[in-house]
Amino acid sequence: MLLKSKKRIYIISLFIILTLIISGCSSKSSYPMDKAQYETAEVSEAAKPSDNSVKFGSASMMDRDAYNEVEPENQATDGRKIIKTAQLELETTEFDKATNAVIDKVNSVGGYIENSTITGGRKINTEDFRNREASFVLRVPEKSYKAVLDDLITIGNIIRNERGGSDITSEYFDSEARLKSLTIQEERLLEILKKADKVTDIIEIERELSNIRYQIENLTGTLRKWDNLVSFATINVHVYEVREITKPEPITLGDRIENGFKNSIKGIITVGKELVVLIATLIPVIILTLIILAAVFYIMKKAKKGKGKDKGKEE
Repeated sequence: MLLKSKKRIYIISLFIILTLIISGCSSKSSYPMDKAQYETAEVSEAAKPSDNSVKFGSASMMDRDAYNEVEPENQATDGRKIIKTAQLELETTEFDKATNAVIDKVNSVGGYIENSTITGGRKINTEDFRNREASFVLRVPEKSYKAVLDDLITIGNIIRNERGGSDITSEYFDSEARLKSLTIQEERLLEILKKADKVTDIIEIERELSNIRYQIENLTGTLRKWDNLVSFATINVHVYEVREITKPEPITLGDRIENGFKNSIKGIITVGKELVVLIATLIPVIILTLIILAAVFYIMKKAKKGKGKDKGKEE
């Protein structure tokens, strides 16, 4: 009886030990590798030659694997990427003062003028007025964008005030993730290149590295350009020189009548001035025409008298 009890205890103990061993092995084999282990295993597997040569996947497969490992940074933490722009058109009777105010303002906030153009002549006198135009492309820090616009609209009569922004948050972080993906691919290919022992494999890997580095340079340049556009807003300013500031359209009937009367007087004065100029222009032509007519009339009269004398002699 005692022998049977010992035998049962032995069998149960053996069963428990075997169960623990099997469960431990299964849990160890099914436990997922962490990210670092996965990357190491994947690189090692890719670098392992099957027939004394280096094997590596196509660019599209490597792109997808690396991209899945890269997560975009938290957009809420970094903030949105918005390119701010504005279009301003204004007219002024004090052209030099207005253009200088534009230049002084952009310099005061730490911005710069990307491009500027001034066309037209100067005002020689009241009768010879040559309108000038100035065009500026201003780049101002994003934090000063609103303040600069608020100041610029006070230097002249605004005839256009347009503000806008382009949200490139999604494109920016997609490009950033893509850049990180390509950087990972470059590192992997460099590791594979160290273990390559055939000339054909080395040439193929270097060709792939050249293509990846080209893409990295393009994406890096794009991100730098976007960073500049986001950090410095773009404001296009057009300044027009005028003799008189454009007045808003009248609203009431009395205003419209008054405005119409004034415009009629101005029109009559303008037409009168143009007639005087036209007459002054035509005076030499009129004098020459009168001289020619007088000469013709004189010749005709003389010829008529000559015919009369000849007729009298014949009789």
